[in-house]
Amino acid sequence: MDQDMFMALRSDMAGIRSDMSAMRQDISILEAKAESLEVWRVRYLAQEDQVVAKIFAKVDELVGGLGDMRADLFRIRGERDAERRASLMIVSLLSAVCGGLAASLFHG
Repeated sequence: MDQDMFMALRSDMAGIRSDMSAMRQDISILEAKAESLEVWRVRYLAQEDQVVAKIFAKVDELVGGLGDMRADLFRIRGERDAERRASLMIVSLLSAVCGGLAASLFHG
């Protein structure tokens, strides 16, 4: 009977060792997957940082472009104002000349 118990105990120990070996293999597989996921996460975060940096760079370019466009609009508006002032001066000058001619015709 003692030998039967020893054999059963040895059989149980061999089963436990086999189960532990299978668990170690499962743990090593899970560790490899966890490492792979960590590498993927780091790569994803790096790509996310690059995308955010590119977006901010494009926003900065757009803001700069809008600033340039605003300056161009103010310049164009200033040129239009200058053209209007020049037109008014020419009309005023022509009006004065015509008024002077008309006065000289009536008085002259």
